[in-house]
Amino acid sequence: MGAGFIAEFHLEILRATRGVEVVAVCDADLARAQSAARRYGIAAAVGAIAELEPLKVDIAHVLVPPHLHVAVARELLHRRIGVFAEKPLALASEEARELGALAKARNVPLAVNHNAVFHPAFERLLARVRSGEIGRIEHVRMCLSVPLRQLDAGDVSHWMFREPRNIVFEQASHPFAQAVELVGAPLEVHSRALASRELQPGQTFHERWVISGRGERGTLELYLHFGAAFTRSTVEVLGSDGALEADLANNLVCGEEKTLYLDFYNSFLAGWRRGGELRASARRNLSNYLRLTLGLGPREDAFFAGMRGSIRAFHAALHERGELPADARKGESVLRWCEAATSWVEPNPPSAAALPEPGPVRTGEVVLLGGTGFIGKRVIAKLLERGVPVTAVVRRAHSLPPFLLDAARDGRVRLVRGSLEEPGSFGPALAGARCVMQLATGNGSSWEAVERAMVRGSVATAEQCLAHRVERFLFVSTIAALYLGGTEPHARTDSPLSDPQPEGRSLYARGKIATEQALLDLHRSRALPLVILRPGIVVGRGTAFQHSGLGLWVRDNHCVGWGHGETPLPLVWVDDVAEALVLAALHDGPELHGRALNLAANVPLTARETVEELRRASGRALHFHPRGLALSQTMEIGKWLVKKAGRRHDAAFPSYRDLASRALTVRVASDLARTLLGWKPVEERERFLALAVRPMATQDPSKSS
Repeated sequence: MGAGFIAEFHLEILRATRGVEVVAVCDADLARAQSAARRYGIAAAVGAIAELEPLKVDIAHVLVPPHLHVAVARELLHRRIGVFAEKPLALASEEARELGALAKARNVPLAVNHNAVFHPAFERLLARVRSGEIGRIEHVRMCLSVPLRQLDAGDVSHWMFREPRNIVFEQASHPFAQAVELVGAPLEVHSRALASRELQPGQTFHERWVISGRGERGTLELYLHFGAAFTRSTVEVLGSDGALEADLANNLVCGEEKTLYLDFYNSFLAGWRRGGELRASARRNLSNYLRLTLGLGPREDAFFAGMRGSIRAFHAALHERGELPADARKGESVLRWCEAATSWVEPNPPSAAALPEPGPVRTGEVVLLGGTGFIGKRVIAKLLERGVPVTAVVRRAHSLPPFLLDAARDGRVRLVRGSLEEPGSFGPALAGARCVMQLATGNGSSWEAVERAMVRGSVATAEQCLAHRVERFLFVSTIAALYLGGTEPHARTDSPLSDPQPEGRSLYARGKIATEQALLDLHRSRALPLVILRPGIVVGRGTAFQHSGLGLWVRDNHCVGWGHGETPLPLVWVDDVAEALVLAALHDGPELHGRALNLAANVPLTARETVEELRRASGRALHFHPRGLALSQTMEIGKWLVKKAGRRHDAAFPSYRDLASRALTVRVASDLARTLLGWKPVEERERFLALAVRPMATQDPSKSS
């Protein structure tokens, strides 16, 4: 139930689990269910629970968003289908009790996937605790300090950000599930936020917490940091006769216990034995990775191993008619910890669940797909400043920018629900529009997904524009659609011709290239009033400084250059990109149609210099590592050879063409935007740094306390 990100792990593990047959994938988005079913060779893909009845399903893995768990689980249990739900089981302990009672009444199993309990390091720690190695548990100290990719990307629409308490139910359910195994259900809990900020006006996010409590078998203290720059995830158990610590981030375990020796030698043994345990754990981790890479062993990374352990323990318990590893009772105990830790948290002010009624199209309407993104929000703001009526096609009603909701309420903006994958859902909103601007990315992790969302979605939207006689269709592409490698002495001009060898490029670049070509075919065959705009490396407040245009960020503070980082980059300020898009949307006359306009400023900044400026502005220990393309390609080929030796069928030979294009050694010209639109981007070095680069590295102090 649910074919999103986490379904990939469940399907891969279930495919290799004996005694289990996956008979269907169910998702309200039927196309997504069908795609997952094809990838894993599953016979059926359905869009509703009722369609499962003829398939005689025994168990459903419930992988929908947390706020849907109870409704979906309840319907399945009523149909006598057992449930294995992703954490958290519910959003209230009372609901977990009700589900447990229903499962018992219907005589079907109900369990929750607390995979953190099966983390390899935690399993080793728990086994040693239960063996009596450190005596009686007295206190448990835990730390969960982790980055959140959604925060880094500025995507605050995820469920865990919608209410201040949600982050605890989404993320802290992992350490609380481990706490239940160690100290049991909570008896007393104290909690407070150490740091909070507003993601958007009225949308509070508590990013650092300290929680202390007393459980049935000991006391607990937990430190939480969500959106941390440095990852730290640990569990330390203090016992009456020793201590054990698991480093979950690095899959390490070590301990200390009393000996019969004098203090000086006891201290020596503590360090010696701890170091030995850590070295043994590190060697095991390295060995597991090398065995997997060479095809000599299974996947053993900690997250996957924890998921596999939890899923297989559940199905093994079913086959053996034994006790479920994490039943409704344990799920309820975890929820009691979550509830107690968030009991003081105030909800966000209520917001409208439904979009305001859009009303009829206005004269001169500009319609945006992707209008809530990094560039799109600025485009809408600039259009509104000019008094231009705007329609924004949005996927969801929650977490919309407040200025957009305000503009919708006072009639300046029409909000229409829809997505690039379903252009028919918003097609009528295009009727009579002056311009439709396609800013939505439509990306994916496979060519099938990219081709379906980005290419076919954009073409179908363009066809809707033709059907409704839209005056102009703007497709926002990228300079990645061009080949920018080699040693050409001249600049890459505003040619409508993209890279003629797309098969040697990354999925994202290949998708943009294919979309450009498909839309140009529509322009030639059916007179689509098409304008392609290709922004360069877009920077500015609101995006993370780990930009792939600067290099390969192997860590959030270590950037390996696409080359030596000594060539000026095609940087451009996000506000200047938005201005160019507005100018193109409002431009009179057909001379833009069928053309591609590059949007890059001539700023004298290299990748090395940009990272250095970000280091100074952020105070972070940022490092730029220059690396020649020949060395990078040699290393990539080495990785490929290892994968082939390990019989990795998905190992594609590394493309030197894509690597060379990422080096951006050819200057990108933006002559058409300057001459036809009168575009004048910021190019003076110090002003560009002040407006576009340094704001990426500095946090607005008004948003944190």
